[in-house]
Amino acid sequence: MKSLLAILLTSLAIGTAWAQPQQPPQGKPPTCVSQYSEAAAMSPGLLISTGFDIKAAIPGGVWLQKDREVYFCNTGRAADGETLCWKLRVPVKGQPCQ
Repeated sequence: MKSLLAILLTSLAIGTAWAQPQQPPQGKPPTCVSQYSEAAAMSPGLLISTGFDIKAAIPGGVWLQKDREVYFCNTGRAADGETLCWKLRVPVKGQPCQ
């Protein structure tokens, strides 16, 4: 009976330890690997007019490519100052997460 009670208390203690939410470490904000850089001056129309081809289209965006340069652009309406296109690049570690 004592062993059954000990097992029950142990499993209860382990269960409550797992149920505790994990707090992120204080100090540095988390960083992520990023494979895109903002192309603020670009738009799908500008890229197409300069020789980029549409390689894929999905609802809300297009993939444009010319030689080895690849961009992803939103195709919906954007507010002033909002980024429309991002350039695909080699992944870079340590970028701030968004």
